[in-house]
Amino acid sequence: MKYPIFDSIVNQIEAILEKKNIKVLRFKKWNEEIINATGLEIEIELSDASTRVTKAVINMDWDRFREANLAAQLEGMEKHPLNNMKSESESYVTPSIDVEVIWHFEQEAILDYIDNPVGNNRINAASKWMEEVNKHSYKINLSDNLVTRWHIEIGGDLQGKFLSAMCLISYMQYKLENEKTLNDIHELVGKKVQEILMRTNRVIQIADKTLPSIAA
Repeated sequence: MKYPIFDSIVNQIEAILEKKNIKVLRFKKWNEEIINATGLEIEIELSDASTRVTKAVINMDWDRFREANLAAQLEGMEKHPLNNMKSESESYVTPSIDVEVIWHFEQEAILDYIDNPVGNNRINAASKWMEEVNKHSYKINLSDNLVTRWHIEIGGDLQGKFLSAMCLISYMQYKLENEKTLNDIHELVGKKVQEILMRTNRVIQIADKTLPSIAA
């Protein structure tokens, strides 16, 4: 299955990240022919910018129905390979890009702010850190309605329980309903990529600001 519009979006995102000298550890476009889906996974290294947030992973999902509907919406798409999908385009649904951003926190950073790591002290400190981040979460939101949650994994050793993973996850959906040309799509995607990068900077700032409060 070919997705020329989504491929164009992927190429644009890659060019933006290269231009901004973003340290990309992984940039992979995937396809699942069985479910007529495609997507993009980007892993960005953040250790040069923060010792509290180590990396950000961006996942984008797409499928042939969105591709076909967007092709029907845009000008200059007469040669698009999905133009013959009349049944899908007749049951038109506004195309959108689903985006998931995962910020990986350095959970061991709490060790610098607790006196004794035994028992549940590490779990309690991590919980307090997450609560403080939540209090400032309004600063992460820009113009988009998004859903944000935590993902944690718990491990244990001779001293007690601890978090082996601590991730803040945001889900966003960008509707492509007013765009008429591929250039319009590129302009919108450029703005949204910039917003995601700005949001990442805010997550780093919040993580740095809130961590010392767990020692109080």
